[in-house]
Amino acid sequence: MHGWSRGVELVSGSTDDLTDVVRAGVAWGRGKGIRDLRAELPFLSYDEEAEAYERGPAALVELQWRLTRQPAAEAPEFPRFGELLEAAGAEPRLRRLYVYSSHWTLGFGSGTGHPYEIEVALSAPAGAYRVLTHPHGDVIGEAGTARDAVAMAVGHLPAEPEPDAPHAPHAPHE
Repeated sequence: MHGWSRGVELVSGSTDDLTDVVRAGVAWGRGKGIRDLRAELPFLSYDEEAEAYERGPAALVELQWRLTRQPAAEAPEFPRFGELLEAAGAEPRLRRLYVYSSHWTLGFGSGTGHPYEIEVALSAPAGAYRVLTHPHGDVIGEAGTARDAVAMAVGHLPAEPEPDAPHAPHAPHE
């Protein structure tokens, strides 16, 4: 079984005992948190993303930034992506947004659940850095440095986008 909330898998597990499945469904429907679910039903498991999700959007955004930095650190043969990620991470308005990467492109969203509400994206192909409407979307503009691309991206953000708050711990109807 799997327990999802707003596009994020919070718990999963497998059991041959249908009574446990019913108990899990009842506890989930009553809004129990993932740690309480796991304590009551040891067949369930959860991960770091689920824990961050329950702590709120700021915790999930921080985790996602850390996880997004790993591919850059593991790909020294493509330093432009790492430069772009570091420049974006140094910009407070982008740092507050949910970040993810796809094909060496960074997307920045104001939502923390799927589908993401993309505000702007950055890519680092050979040549100029690009500011995009969303990953693999229309080009807004190009810049010669990662910092200039970040500044251009910030200029295209809505007034003050903030990640939306997930329901705590999850919506009972989900």
